[in-house]
Amino acid sequence: MTIDRRVLLFTILVVACLALPANAADRVRAGEWSATTTAGGKMFATSSCISKSDAEAMNGDATSVQAYLEKIIPPEICKITNLKVNGMQVVYTGTCVGSPSKVVTTTYHGNSSEGSDSLGSSTKATLVGPCN
Repeated sequence: MTIDRRVLLFTILVVACLALPANAADRVRAGEWSATTTAGGKMFATSSCISKSDAEAMNGDATSVQAYLEKIIPPEICKITNLKVNGMQVVYTGTCVGSPSKVVTTTYHGNSSEGSDSLGSSTKATLVGPCN
């Protein structure tokens, strides 16, 4: 798997977790998110629509978050383990086909969020409005 494809899969994982927390009980809000990921010296821009049901899943407990992530990225592509939800932060280990395992940490701040992994990639995202 090329670095571009691994970065895309990482970005999908992170963007799936990226959404705006209004408070601790509402970690993720529905809407269009714009993200920039830096990995391997390259920058990648992505956007993602988080539906109301996606947001509800991401606002749940660790089991709910993991089930949502496994729905959008099948375990045969990337296996997610050790997922923990602690307030405004989601942390998990991701192992994608052809890539070493990495610990991914996403933290939420008002209208933005940021994520990084143990291999040096980082993502910043902002809620830009309703889904198109």
